[in-house]
Amino acid sequence: MYEDERFSQAFYDELEGGRLGILSFVGRRVFDVSGYFYVGNLLRHCRLRSSRRVLEIGCGAASILTRANLVSGNDKRYFGIDVSPIMLDRARQVIHKKGLGGHIFLVESPASALPFKSESFDLVFLAYVIKHLSNESLTACLREAHRVLVPGGSLAFWEFLPSPFPWINRYIYAITRAQHLRTYPEALSFLAEAGFPEAKSFTVIAPWLPTRTLALVAKKRTSP
Repeated sequence: MYEDERFSQAFYDELEGGRLGILSFVGRRVFDVSGYFYVGNLLRHCRLRSSRRVLEIGCGAASILTRANLVSGNDKRYFGIDVSPIMLDRARQVIHKKGLGGHIFLVESPASALPFKSESFDLVFLAYVIKHLSNESLTACLREAHRVLVPGGSLAFWEFLPSPFPWINRYIYAITRAQHLRTYPEALSFLAEAGFPEAKSFTVIAPWLPTRTLALVAKKRTSP
């Protein structure tokens, strides 16, 4: 596990554990509603279907995973990984409450070393995760995503974009403990280095004004 992943683990353990005051309260509300905002992105841009095997890297409280499973009527197993054991405890409660214990499975793991066999998933996605990753760990994460995807499978992620207004960037860094906000050219460069030479941008409908969002979906090539 990289040092930035350890930092994220400590932050989210504190956040979900209620040790950050009002930030913990707001964070829990955000986690609760995120599935309703973002599953549409998977349906529209990532070809989320009932036959797809899905992995979320940095699943948090599993709001997106559970909503995606219910909306798609998926008969395959969904998996989520996260570095925070406290977040995963919350996610297991959510999954149990929704009656999805036999459909969604969670693993404590860093994004840089996924505990799955190669070519295990049709879709891998990350929602507001890459800001927590250093250049080194982001490269490792995307390479791992490429490894576990089947040929023709899709990788999608969305994240805050750097703002032209410094005060907005300071706000994002302060609230999220981000390591680095990346531009579209930077993100595309990381994808290409990990084996995704082509990617398409898409629009994410999110309520976090006045921030902007970077959103990309890329496919793993079906042949070398």
